[in-house]
Amino acid sequence: MELGQRLKEAREEKGLTIEQLAESTKIQKRYLTAIEDHQWDTIPGNFYVRAFVREYADAVGLNGDELINEYANELPSGDDRTYEYMTPSRKNSKAQKASNQIFTLLPKLLVFLLIIGIGFAIWYSIVNYIQPAITDGEEQTSQEIITAPEDEEDEVSEENGNEEASNEDEEESTEKDEVEETNPSLNVLDVNQDSTPRTTYELVDTDSFEVTLTVNDETYLEIDLTEDGDESQLFSGMFSVDDSPFEFDSDGNEVELEMNIGRASGFGIEVSGVELEYEVDPNDNVHQRIIILWENEHEED
Repeated sequence: MELGQRLKEAREEKGLTIEQLAESTKIQKRYLTAIEDHQWDTIPGNFYVRAFVREYADAVGLNGDELINEYANELPSGDDRTYEYMTPSRKNSKAQKASNQIFTLLPKLLVFLLIIGIGFAIWYSIVNYIQPAITDGEEQTSQEIITAPEDEEDEVSEENGNEEASNEDEEESTEKDEVEETNPSLNVLDVNQDSTPRTTYELVDTDSFEVTLTVNDETYLEIDLTEDGDESQLFSGMFSVDDSPFEFDSDGNEVELEMNIGRASGFGIEVSGVELEYEVDPNDNVHQRIIILWENEHEED
């Protein structure tokens, strides 16, 4: 019996359709059909032929590694590859908006600093030049009159200095509290150690969901994004250095991001400025699935 026929019969014995198998394995229907029909040229690369056959076998109750060894003579041995790319459906516009806002506020900030500088220069002139000159003139007229104002001026100046120092300490403390409250992090919720590891993370302490993907070689990649119950596929096919970095964001309030990564080693994931650390070593398990959950805690009513 041929490899494809054996897999097909195992699937039918399980009562699974091609569509149901594609949903459970996250492998496209046309690749599953190609495996059953021995159409290896349809699958992008010999590495993924074996990966998809192993995933298919595990899903229908067979041992994928034993099956690949048994039918090794039927599997392709060349290095011909077919690549398929999908144009990203999203563009990251938030970074550009933030940059435009900075350039808009810069002139106002410069004017504000200029006003502060002029005010300080006036204050410094009064304290160090004008006020001493007036005091010297009054000393020649009456020593008793100038003694009290000098003491009062020193007391007022000292009180103002203490108030300014106190205000600065309060502002610094407030800024530190704000920074501590807005540090996002990725928490591990679940690790499923099947033949293909599946790790679930939760993004917390942030009011934005922004993703940047990078790769130093190439890998097969599928990206499914669910926003407030609406599912869409952002990418499916071979992901190479030319596609890196791949950036997108979500405006939803409840987001689930699922990635099927053919070769996790050399594949980087950054979410809202936090670099994802693989819970399962990507050098030992190159084929992994990553799920990231996020709920906007600052959703407006």
